[in-house]
Amino acid sequence: MSSPVINQDMIQEILSYLPASKIGKFRLLNKECNKRSYESWFINLNLLRTNRISGYFIQHYIVKGHELRTSFVHERSDLQNNGVSIDFLPPGMIKIEACDASHGILLCVKYTKPSRGYIVFKPTTKQYQVIPKPEVKGWDMSLGLAVIGLNPFRYKIQRLSQSRRMCMSRGIYHLNHRTFMCEVFDSDSFTWKRLENLRLPKTDRLNFSNPIQVSGFLHWISRNNNVIRFCLKTETWSFFHTPNSDVFSGLVRYEGKVGAIRQWTNKDQEDVHELWVLKSSFEKSWVKVKDIKSIGVDLITWTPSNDVVLFRSSDRGCLYNINAEKLNLVYAKKEGSDCSFVCFPFCSDYERVDLNGRSNGPTL
Repeated sequence: MSSPVINQDMIQEILSYLPASKIGKFRLLNKECNKRSYESWFINLNLLRTNRISGYFIQHYIVKGHELRTSFVHERSDLQNNGVSIDFLPPGMIKIEACDASHGILLCVKYTKPSRGYIVFKPTTKQYQVIPKPEVKGWDMSLGLAVIGLNPFRYKIQRLSQSRRMCMSRGIYHLNHRTFMCEVFDSDSFTWKRLENLRLPKTDRLNFSNPIQVSGFLHWISRNNNVIRFCLKTETWSFFHTPNSDVFSGLVRYEGKVGAIRQWTNKDQEDVHELWVLKSSFEKSWVKVKDIKSIGVDLITWTPSNDVVLFRSSDRGCLYNINAEKLNLVYAKKEGSDCSFVCFPFCSDYERVDLNGRSNGPTL
């Protein structure tokens, strides 16, 4: 007697009730299951059925008042943010520096004279943990955060910084895009560890940005279109090139893989964003996925699903549904205001985590 066949619709219906941590395992079943689990209809249904929230922390800097303001915007304009904010953190000027968007964990720096404080927190449960200051003194140039274990809970922070001496030449300050001091904080040991400096070739420069976190790796792009990858498990660097010699505007995460965005003009004189994706997280070969027509906003910086992208510029952010060609405004600068925006994608459940856990348990 043959076994009953379960169709894909039934599989997706079952998966929609599972937490995000479990869905990842089922994505290995087949390509169709994997692809459909990244479509916006499934992600929205799964968020609803598992009591999770998805949206964006918008941080804007008021130039005249030297003030940072932070707000949370739900991804769907018809839903409330359920009180998600950073108001529970210690008072002071708080600047979000990094986020593990899949696990709802953020890193911020509290600027209180005469020194800075580093805080890891989960907004949905209003939990936070003050961590030790980095041992190396210098300016933060880029910070990356990734959850690497759930039971017990464990995360790592990667910090690139520069000292004043590294940026001085003949008594004149120059922004250094090539050499960085590197440190890693491990919540398991609750200490910072100094690694060897990151040095780029003389002909290349690092584009300062928040790294793209995929499968235990942090990724940056350089001006020469090299991908700079840091492995959080081995704490080592590797380098490889984007798909071809053309200019790529940035990196994104797409269907659990690293993607690269190329801007160009097609034969119809339309501005197009070309999306390329690594074949797997551990390979260095690329495949072209799709062309996305420009909507007049500068960059694609996030893909909440495989059919929706976030276009962002210095004064606004828009969600664009590629299939429906529908545009939703996430945030925009008010006319006459003197502020600039930084946007952090965020998705989280409402389960408390043990920020104080110390154990050499298994990692993700």
